[in-house]
Amino acid sequence: MTDTTPANILLPFQFHNLPIRGRLLQLHNMAQHVPSLTDDTACTQTLAELIAAAALLAHDTKHTLSVSLQLQHPTLGALIFAHCGTSPSSPATLKAYANPAAQATPFTTLAGTEGGIFAITMEPADLSNRYQSLVPLTGASAAESLAYYFEHSVQTPTLFVVFANTTQATALMLQGLPPTPDQDPLPADDWTRMHLLLQTLTEQEALDPNLAPETLLMRLFAEDDLSTFPPESPTFVQDDPRPRMLAALAGLPAPELAELIALGTVTLTDNTTGQSVTFTADELSHLQDDTATITN
Repeated sequence: MTDTTPANILLPFQFHNLPIRGRLLQLHNMAQHVPSLTDDTACTQTLAELIAAAALLAHDTKHTLSVSLQLQHPTLGALIFAHCGTSPSSPATLKAYANPAAQATPFTTLAGTEGGIFAITMEPADLSNRYQSLVPLTGASAAESLAYYFEHSVQTPTLFVVFANTTQATALMLQGLPPTPDQDPLPADDWTRMHLLLQTLTEQEALDPNLAPETLLMRLFAEDDLSTFPPESPTFVQDDPRPRMLAALAGLPAPELAELIALGTVTLTDNTTGQSVTFTADELSHLQDDTATITN
């Protein structure tokens, strides 16, 4: 059977008349990689926004980055997590998770109750210069909290909007650029105008599979002169939880590991991917042997 799913598209663009750059990302069939999106809960929209944002940020640099976005609210017991992992030699991975408390809580409640935190972590492929920033949950959506992060932590004027459902997402980011010697600073009125223009973008337009990304941009910014760069087609594979599970099992106390071996087989489910993995007694026995070797 022929796969009719549209390709993912990442389209960079640049304004000629303003010191602003932008990137438009369209993701399709997200639930295939993030099974947690298949259930419609109070935080499904937030989860989809975080996934799209993580994918956009991971592909928004000349470097190979893994990006993790996490919403925490200790008072409400809520945790929402999205991760896009990239490497130079393999396709990117997507995974996400929302605990039961988060699934029952819309974003406006998380942001409207004191104590919410938005954690942004960026990690290069070589694990050097790991960067993490914590900002308060603010605004009416995860996208607005991300824009707050850029404004206050990165100190880069940023507008960020996401339209998403359980199968697809469109994310659009605008960033003000430092003025060059032959260019004036970005006028405040023009930045306000960009903000107002983004507010006119509707979900129907943003998620229309028949509307080409270039056409979407030309319609949205009809009064401005901009150029698009060659688009990328980011691909994603489902994250493999098996190595993490084996590491967790290897860290169990010897008596607990022996009890699992006695069961014959053990099946574990990874909440971030929805995948279940079964381990045989023979595989677990090798873990026991490895632990004994290290101890001796």
